[in-house]
Amino acid sequence: MKEAQIYELLSKYEIKHPKYKVFKIDERLEFDTFPCVLKIHTNKISHKTDVGGVETGIPNNRSLNAAKKRILTSLKKNGVVLDENDEFIVEEEIKGFEFFIGGIFDEIFEEVLLFGKGGVLIEIEKDICYIDTKADDEEIKKSIKKTKISKMFPAYRGKNFDMDLVVNEIKKFQRFFENEDIKEFDINPLIYCDNRLIAVDARIKPKKPLKKEFIPKTASLFENKNVAVIGATDKKEKVGYAIAKNALKSNSKIYFVNPRLKKLFNKKVYKTVEELPAIDTAVIAIPSGYVIETITKLIKKGCKNFIVISAGFKEAGNKKSEDILKEMAQKHNINIVGPNCLGIYNSNNNLNLTFAKSKIYKGNIGLISQSGAVLTALLDKASFYKIGFSHIVSMGNMSDFNFANAIQELNTQKSCEIIAIYAEGLQYGKEVLKAVRNSKKPVLLFKAGKSKEAKKAAFSHTGNIAGNYEMITSLLETAGAEIKSSTESLIFNPQFRNVKDITIITNAGGPGTILTDLIIKYKNLKKLDQNTVEKLNEILPPNWSKNNPVDIIGDATSKRYKKALKILSPISDLIFVIVTPQFMTDAENIAKTILNYKNTVAIMLGKDSFKKANKILEKNKKLYFTSLEEAAKIL
Repeated sequence: MKEAQIYELLSKYEIKHPKYKVFKIDERLEFDTFPCVLKIHTNKISHKTDVGGVETGIPNNRSLNAAKKRILTSLKKNGVVLDENDEFIVEEEIKGFEFFIGGIFDEIFEEVLLFGKGGVLIEIEKDICYIDTKADDEEIKKSIKKTKISKMFPAYRGKNFDMDLVVNEIKKFQRFFENEDIKEFDINPLIYCDNRLIAVDARIKPKKPLKKEFIPKTASLFENKNVAVIGATDKKEKVGYAIAKNALKSNSKIYFVNPRLKKLFNKKVYKTVEELPAIDTAVIAIPSGYVIETITKLIKKGCKNFIVISAGFKEAGNKKSEDILKEMAQKHNINIVGPNCLGIYNSNNNLNLTFAKSKIYKGNIGLISQSGAVLTALLDKASFYKIGFSHIVSMGNMSDFNFANAIQELNTQKSCEIIAIYAEGLQYGKEVLKAVRNSKKPVLLFKAGKSKEAKKAAFSHTGNIAGNYEMITSLLETAGAEIKSSTESLIFNPQFRNVKDITIITNAGGPGTILTDLIIKYKNLKKLDQNTVEKLNEILPPNWSKNNPVDIIGDATSKRYKKALKILSPISDLIFVIVTPQFMTDAENIAKTILNYKNTVAIMLGKDSFKKANKILEKNKKLYFTSLEEAAKIL
């Protein structure tokens, strides 16, 4: 689409553009507004300046026609052959600050706007943010504030810049991109001039791809009164054995199906699914070739929830079978979790339908994980520290039940107070953003697949496209999710969400300073009042830091740590206790001291010197870290 056509299209949405006039190739040029810009008007060239197709600062009509000759000469030298369909366009020259706005139709999020600093160096500077076309004013502002140029609002170098004016203009582009049949566009520059924004030098790629249809769920995944384990077995090395055993402690009615067994764990085993009484939930742990047939039979019995443990689908190249599962879910209004997943957990029924080894405690975290291996690692650590969950969903390949469904479902569960997500790839990005925006509960997200190599690994692992990491995390963050930088923070962070101020006790100044830099990204450092300083003066050496971090000096023993903690613990939400190995550091006694204070997290900065001390902390299930960076991430 040529620039003049784009200008006319933008006018429909009240988006301003320069005054312009189009001429045929052999026509003499005449314009009435100077200075002006002359451009070749053709679809044959993407970047006109690269081939000498643009002349700026033209003062009059005589210079305008001279510029035309120079452009024709330059195009010829660059091998550009023109014909009768090509033209020249003359535009008034607009001066001002150059922004950039563009749009791409993303495979995950569909229409997404890109906004930031414009100009010829845009691809090098990349000072841009991502804005969903459904984002409201506040979300748009949050996105803009991620850019360096946001610092120019409300004023820069004596000139005023109106953020609301920019937001209103972006909203016009949101409507434009959603309503028009456009796959991609960019306006570079979008010039801020005289308290208005003017679109200059526009390009458009037409024809959007077909959008994927999202089918909302009406049946609850956690309606699990009558549960069947298809593939329950007495072979301890099999997944079906672990799931059957874990399910036994549930308040739900549990049924087992295996054609070769009569009893398992002293319970009757059904030979076929046809023999089962009415069930609402089925866990399927059988070879992939029998999964579709089994689900078909269970649908006839009124089953609504299917947890497909079986592997051998998209992740193994068998996309056809997975497509059939998706079609079945949509046609029959059922939930299919997986395939290739670890299972689900529902604390309301004390129902563990996973093959995880670790004990799962009841709690308030709704944990969603795309990777079964990451999930088992988190569950193992959570079990050690007795961190509890309200619900757990292992997503697997997400043939049907997806992140948007999971967030929406957990919002209906009273026992879930916080939602934690480990994600590799996303589907239905617009619906995920909508679910996050509407979530009444905090949403924590760790997104894997940042590098190109990791994206390939994610595809081979779960069959999902990891997508653009920066786009995914940026859009989700501005929608309301909290982006986490470690998987462990998904289970540790909920414990520290109500912490407002942090106190640091350390026997070395350097680590205290480093930790301060790390934690102020998340929380405030507690300010010590004069009364507290005076109390510390009485028990600490004269050269202690006199502020927070509280540097109790390198020769500190457990006695000094104990005295400092006795003063600081009652007035602190959370205390990070840093211990570095000095000659006089009695690490084991310091560890024992730390155990007496619930609002402490130990950071043992060493290895060999802290073996015994760390064992003391571990034995008492006291959270500790050996890295400043990892400790700060729990916030």
